[in-house]
Amino acid sequence: MRKHQELSLEQIIEQMCLDESSSDDFCLYGKEDGELALDRLYWVSDYPDVVENRDVYPTDVAEQDLQLVYYGEQLLDALAVALEEKSDASPQDLVEALKYYHQHDNFKPFDN
Repeated sequence: MRKHQELSLEQIIEQMCLDESSSDDFCLYGKEDGELALDRLYWVSDYPDVVENRDVYPTDVAEQDLQLVYYGEQLLDALAVALEEKSDASPQDLVEALKYYHQHDNFKPFDN
């Protein structure tokens, strides 16, 4: 995933699904707290650094006063498991899988 750009969650999911070898070395940041949404825009940037047990966010994130939304590693894992469970998952199904993982720290079961 190319960093330092703003994309909708739908664009991010499409890019992740097309490029299965995509690196997980990124984080998603947002302007507001709230639920994930396909049409909401997110900033793609670096992981925060940990300095003296505190997260220090990348300069581009701090300058825009953005909040961490999702770690790239967790995002890719949640999407990969959702697609294994339900190969014909819609983009909205994938958003639901991301929400579920974020809330439960576990993968969403799909009833086939």
